[in-house]
Amino acid sequence: MIYIKFNVIFYSMVRNLDLNLHTWMSKERRKPLLLRGARQTGKTYSVRQLSKKFQNYIEINFEKEPRFRRLFDKDYKVQRIIREISALQSITITPGKTLLFFDEIQACPQAVTALRYFFEDMPQLHVIGAGSLLEFELRNLSIPVGRIEFIYVRPFTFEEYCIATGREALKASILSATPEHPLDSLIHEEALESLHEYLFIGGMPGVIAAFIEGKSFLAAIEEQRTIIQTYRADFSKYTGRTGIERVEKVFDAIPFMTGEKTVLSRIDPDARAYQIKGALDLLIMARVVIKVQNTTGAGIPLTAGASEKYYKCIFLDVGLMQRILGVQFEDWQKPVHILDRHRGSIAEQFVGQELLHRMGAYEDSGLFYWHRTQRSSQAEVDYLCEANSKAVPVEVKSGTTGHLRSMHQYLLAYPAVSGGIKCSTEPFKQSGTIINVPLYAASRIPEFAGAIQ
Repeated sequence: MIYIKFNVIFYSMVRNLDLNLHTWMSKERRKPLLLRGARQTGKTYSVRQLSKKFQNYIEINFEKEPRFRRLFDKDYKVQRIIREISALQSITITPGKTLLFFDEIQACPQAVTALRYFFEDMPQLHVIGAGSLLEFELRNLSIPVGRIEFIYVRPFTFEEYCIATGREALKASILSATPEHPLDSLIHEEALESLHEYLFIGGMPGVIAAFIEGKSFLAAIEEQRTIIQTYRADFSKYTGRTGIERVEKVFDAIPFMTGEKTVLSRIDPDARAYQIKGALDLLIMARVVIKVQNTTGAGIPLTAGASEKYYKCIFLDVGLMQRILGVQFEDWQKPVHILDRHRGSIAEQFVGQELLHRMGAYEDSGLFYWHRTQRSSQAEVDYLCEANSKAVPVEVKSGTTGHLRSMHQYLLAYPAVSGGIKCSTEPFKQSGTIINVPLYAASRIPEFAGAIQ
């Protein structure tokens, strides 16, 4: 029995990022904007969509057009820079009517520095910068506080995927359901089927577009492979002394370690720990890998009790993760089996992505989990969610069954926290102080965590 169905009604790649960009555009006194995120997450596409609201649009890609880098070598006089760009592009630049976009801005660090002067000298001009490897330049630059805005761009959420594939009514039903009023059984099954489709395809915009336009899982798989090859091609741009080979080993190993404590020696027993850690740090900086830090959970903020020594990692995208794992479409013909095979790591990867999105486009505070080791017993809670000045435990289950021993141990250790969240394939329901949130509604975990007193 195959759970996947082609019920695509229309093709629309509208997402929350577009709403955030429109809000930025409409501000009376906006700041230059930097879009931060991994390659192929849709930064350039969304800026081009925004450009349709302007009279004029100028896009400069500093990798493809290196000649423009020289404009920033002389000084940071905005009037001169604008005058010369206008002449080179044969387009009049008018503040309030022109959108100026610097793509791959990390290839011209001076342009990043110049953004502050655009704010000070020409605040009415709409200026956006973006770059797939931007983080590597930002660590070496001093960005004045209050002069530049940041938006973090991530893969599509499941809700955004529902919109793109014509399932807006399903999305609305998911957002309105509660433990008191769960989805009807038929709609619940439809939501799970749609989620299974999303888990295989993932949230990379290009993959979703390939799937919708070609109505083919093969087209989606090919696009996933292309993106992975693109990431591998980037390794030489930021490895430095770490070495491409070690970065590749970490890149290939992380999907197999999702949901487990990251043990560097398992990645490459022949390398020194600091070498593997250096490679991992580069992938984290490139936003291809996300660190999930272990924390005591004793208080808010969770960073206060976080450990630098113990952590887990998840991948950028659940679809790309499975391509590296070697998961085939045939494996998804029985979704419960594939989730069991990977010990729930796919479900945990998905929930981590949804929680990151729920933090908002302007937040980058990270993910946390709780682990306690004692001689008599060990306990681990998959995620901790900040709500009502408390750390609420979140357990992820790939099916409808699963014990919650670790959650109960956490609640015993911190009696001020009265309940927790279980995320599984079961419908919405509440059992005592534990609220079950279906996997397809994972983005609502913070909402229900906030309802726990």
